Amino acid sequence: MAHQLSAAVIGASGMGKHHAKWLDRLGCSMAAFAGTSPESVAATTEKLADLFGFGGTGYPSVDELLDSGRYDLINVCSPEQLHYDHFMAAVEHGAHVMCEKPLVWDPDLSADEMLRLGGEMVAAARQARRVAAINTQYAAGAEAYHAFMGNRGVEVGAPSSFFMQMESRGGPEGTDYEQIWIDLGSHPISVLVGFCGQGEMDESSASCSIERKCVEAEFDYVMAGGGTCRAHIVCRNRPEGELVRRFGINNVLVDYEGRNDENGIYRAWLSHDGDEHRAQDFVETSIERFVGAVRGDTPRPLATAAEGLENLKMQLVLLACADRR
Repeated sequence: MAHQLSAAVIGASGMGKHHAKWLDRLGCSMAAFAGTSPESVAATTEKLADLFGFGGTGYPSVDELLDSGRYDLINVCSPEQLHYDHFMAAVEHGAHVMCEKPLVWDPDLSADEMLRLGGEMVAAARQARRVAAINTQYAAGAEAYHAFMGNRGVEVGAPSSFFMQMESRGGPEGTDYEQIWIDLGSHPISVLVGFCGQGEMDESSASCSIERKCVEAEFDYVMAGGGTCRAHIVCRNRPEGELVRRFGINNVLVDYEGRNDENGIYRAWLSHDGDEHRAQDFVETSIERFVGAVRGDTPRPLATAAEGLENLKMQLVLLACADRR
């Protein structure tokens, strides 16, 4: 019988609760999580129990979690300023690691320093021969898009242009200026790479504008296999009203939303010209590929930590050339 993977989540009260849910549903033993205080642990334990019947243990610090036993998988869902420390601690623990996006971010550090830390994270996991993934789950959107277009008999061709508009509510008080880009920017970049494959940004073509509630960027993406795709990305904070989440290539765009199906399972839904396509939840896809890579069932995660580092480079280049209005 295959070994049941033991999993832990660092930071399970926000996005981390969805990591914990999918790890459990994918057959892992969701054994533990780390919070920040006894009070936060109690609140998160109750939340996870309601979400999927969590019966593991919560610890008020990462050190206590790592001292409590051995974990095959550790998902890092703490605030981005803590990603480096928690990722490195998880690798040293001997675990395979999935990190929330961005791979590393600290406003007190320069771009070069953040990239250096990200490089250390990738190198540490490679040296330890651990699977290291980044949860830029919208990369799965490119696969869902092509499946949808294929079902409809629509030929979109090789990508020469890419557009994505992504809106969110942000925190309780909303999100402004650069923080919008930090929170959302990695997702459209990951979808672009999903469509185009590996490549690099032509930095001379890059432009970016930052307003209080909107960040807009354009650049040429030069594909490793040949060809150039013109990328146009809009990230917006919308405190009220209907959120717009739209993406596609060559001016064939789909709208995206997440909602439950008739069986109460959370799914991704794409729509175009009155037709709708149901796909696996992108977060589920991301975590499933990570778990599968650890088990040896899939060749690689949806997005590797190394790809997360390349994603971060593009985010930082666009931020550096931004015109703040």
